[in-house]
Formats: sequence, C-alpha cells, structure tokens
Amino acid sequence: MEHLLSSLPRLVRFMLRHFANGAVLGLILAELLLWGDVLGLRQLVVLAEAGAILTLAFLAYAAMLFGTLAMSVAVMNLGPE
Repeated sequence: MEHLLSSLPRLVRFMLRHFANGAVLGLILAELLLWGDVLGLRQLVVLAEAGAILTLAFLAYAAMLFGTLAMSVAVMNLGPE
C-alpha cells in the first residue's frame, strides 16, 4: 500500500490525505449524532424499517461531505509551491 501511495503525484497524495482526515471526522460526528439521538435522529434513521441501509447512507454522506470540505479547504490554502 505504501508503494502505491508513493507512486502517486505529490498533489494527489496531499488531497487524499486531507480527504481521509475529513472523512474520519465526518464519520465521528455522524456517529456522535446517532449515539446522542440528536433531535430524534437515531429513531428516524436506525429504527426505521430499512434502518441498516439508511444508517449506511447517512454515514457515507457524512464521510463524503466532510472529506470533500477538508480537501477543498486544504487545496485553497495551498501555498505557491
């Protein structure tokens, strides 16, 4: 795996690293929202008839959203080099 990442261009490695960091933060936040049952979210998503699919979709959306935001901010703050 390390060899695969080292063969990628530097900018792509930079973007993947920041996307992964944001995705992990998004998953943590989504899990906290479900665990804390904020505004009845756990009852709405997890306890529904298709709860597993909805929970998976909710977690995937949170990971994609926060990963994309983290990568975008990192690229926008990138220096001239």
